[in-house]
Amino acid sequence: MSIKDIFEIKKLPSVFFLVIAVVGIFIFYGGKYVLIKADPKTTIGFYAYIIWLLSCGLLITNIIKYIMTQIRMFFFTIKLKKGYRETLQNLDAHEVSVIREFFIQNRHALDFPYDHSVITGLISKDVLFITSSLGSNSFVVNGGNTTFTMNKYMRSVINPNEYFGLEKLTREEIEQTRPHFLKNGIWNY
Repeated sequence: MSIKDIFEIKKLPSVFFLVIAVVGIFIFYGGKYVLIKADPKTTIGFYAYIIWLLSCGLLITNIIKYIMTQIRMFFFTIKLKKGYRETLQNLDAHEVSVIREFFIQNRHALDFPYDHSVITGLISKDVLFITSSLGSNSFVVNGGNTTFTMNKYMRSVINPNEYFGLEKLTREEIEQTRPHFLKNGIWNY
């Protein structure tokens, strides 16, 4: 356990600080409703009071840090989603057709040729990731294909009916614009 763990609201020390703070309130300020009452003027009461004050201070520090972290994560997520929306607006028709396949086939992972220029462009834009069960630096190649998954934050930004216009297009129009390196006829949308 490190010093950093003391200041994490979800860690065990924070729970101890909370328990000590609540119990200390009852012991020192409970009045006639408490069976055990401590007097800060006695030696033991003085040390207990110091421990209670330190626990309250650390608890307040943990709560403030937790709130600040949540606020920071909220704004970071907004910034991240804004960046993904801008990336989606700057994709060409071939890249859009590859992304559309995830929604047409209603799958989270698809096989694409790893050396195709459209796929490598989507990887460089952090839209697609190589899926591997062997680690992040290695992937299994099946012929000329490997399995890719779409960025989960990018996927949460996309509304397929608005972005691709799937409701307005006929099945034949979508078939004509599908990537040529995919098998036609796989539909789950």
